[in-house]
Amino acid sequence: MIPTIASILAGPAVQTGEPEVLSGAGRLGRPVRWVHVSEVREVGDLLEGDELLLSTGLAMSGPVEDALAYVSGLVAAGAAGLIIELGERFPAVPPEVLAYVRAVDFPFVVLHRQARFVLITEEVHRGIVADRFDFVRFAQDVHETFTALSLAGAGIEKLLQAGAEMAGSSMVLEDLNRRVVAFHPIGRPAEGLLADWERRSRLCQRRADTGLAGIEGWLTTIVGTHGHEWGRLVVPNPAADQQRLGMLVERVAQAVELSRMIERDQLSVQLQAQGGLLTELMEGRLVDEPVAVARARALGLRSGDHYVAAVVQADTGADDAAVSHGAQRRLTERVSRALRVSRQSAIVGILGDDQVMLLLSVPVGSTDDATLTAFADAMRLDPGQVAVTIGAGPAEADLLPASGSLRTAQHVARVAHEVLGPGPAYHRQADIRLHGLIAQLHGDPRVQAFAEAELGPLLAHEARHGGGLLELLRQFLAAGGNKSRLARASHRSRPALYAKLAQIEQVLGVSLDDPDSQLSLGVAMLAQDHAR
Repeated sequence: MIPTIASILAGPAVQTGEPEVLSGAGRLGRPVRWVHVSEVREVGDLLEGDELLLSTGLAMSGPVEDALAYVSGLVAAGAAGLIIELGERFPAVPPEVLAYVRAVDFPFVVLHRQARFVLITEEVHRGIVADRFDFVRFAQDVHETFTALSLAGAGIEKLLQAGAEMAGSSMVLEDLNRRVVAFHPIGRPAEGLLADWERRSRLCQRRADTGLAGIEGWLTTIVGTHGHEWGRLVVPNPAADQQRLGMLVERVAQAVELSRMIERDQLSVQLQAQGGLLTELMEGRLVDEPVAVARARALGLRSGDHYVAAVVQADTGADDAAVSHGAQRRLTERVSRALRVSRQSAIVGILGDDQVMLLLSVPVGSTDDATLTAFADAMRLDPGQVAVTIGAGPAEADLLPASGSLRTAQHVARVAHEVLGPGPAYHRQADIRLHGLIAQLHGDPRVQAFAEAELGPLLAHEARHGGGLLELLRQFLAAGGNKSRLARASHRSRPALYAKLAQIEQVLGVSLDDPDSQLSLGVAMLAQDHAR
């Protein structure tokens, strides 16, 4: 640990001088960067800050004005404190000097017996050098640990666990909307660590650098590359050594960003490894229609009037790889059975752990709605172990344009499964509309930043004061800005309602009567609600 004034005073070299603290007793925990022995009156111009001065008082002998100028110069230079050895040349501290150092709470210590300054400086400097060596060794340990974890492809949870264990403090990773992405508790249960997290996080302002912030004294650092920050790493109960902890959390943040980048690459590799005609169609790697048709026929797809894409979305709810693989296999088998029962011709492919995609051939004389309905009915007759949602894309006359239909079906299936829940046999783009766009983009830091810019002041106000203004704004937007309808729905008198709406306008700095404001706030509210 870096020496402090208190630890230096407790050392044997200083104790032989019988030290007495005359002022600044509350600041003895201040760290000391270096120790100087000096009798030069103008030493203040030579200091850089946080030095502890040792003196026999020669620089303070003479007129009181000179002594005051000497001490005030040390204070102005940011010196950590002053230790004076009393003796024949300087038998006592002038009352004026004592009054000044007490007024500015400057650590001022006198030694009543002679002490060997060389032993004091040697003792302190040995501690400072040892602390530097320990810091370098700790930095090396951190570097080796997280380099090994990154090379091993460790996930974000593993990285946070390693960082928290090295710090001896809990770590939490949040996104721009203050949602917890990952965490690892140390010394406290998870429910206590994450209790009321969003409100507490909003009371801790973001800072561009690494350091303490907020009323709880969290240590925070930004996660993401410059200009593309997407999250924040938080140590809610930081240890005393802020320098080491700050270096550690910055290294963890770098490892988390690297892991995120590798994970995106692995997803792309996984899709390419699945290969097959459907993946090539989705990625636009097929450019020749006759070649695509020939390959589709070779895979067993019958000729038809046109083609339509469908994606079956399931909620496997499994974190274990073996369990997830089994659920994926059962879902694929269920889709295959439904195709046989409904006598539909399709190419089937796996898309991730929870989606199965199909390209169906619509028979001549039939319609895409009839084909999709027959397949969906067969899926309902074979319920399986998990609920599924079917998303469909638009019909296409040729195979190459079906790439857009596959992407649309994938998007519709995921959004409908998350947002709409049980409903028709299958869903189209018209069923999800703006919900679909927000669901697709809500994880984008730019959308999160937009939502924060629009609603951040109101969310912060709610975190501090409560009052239900956020819910009232949600009702106002749902009512299309119609205050009469809102008054009836919220069971409020018009004067009370208008006062609350005016308060919302004041907090957000916008006019709720402005159509552009209603549109922007509506989109931001949709993104905020979808994130939950």
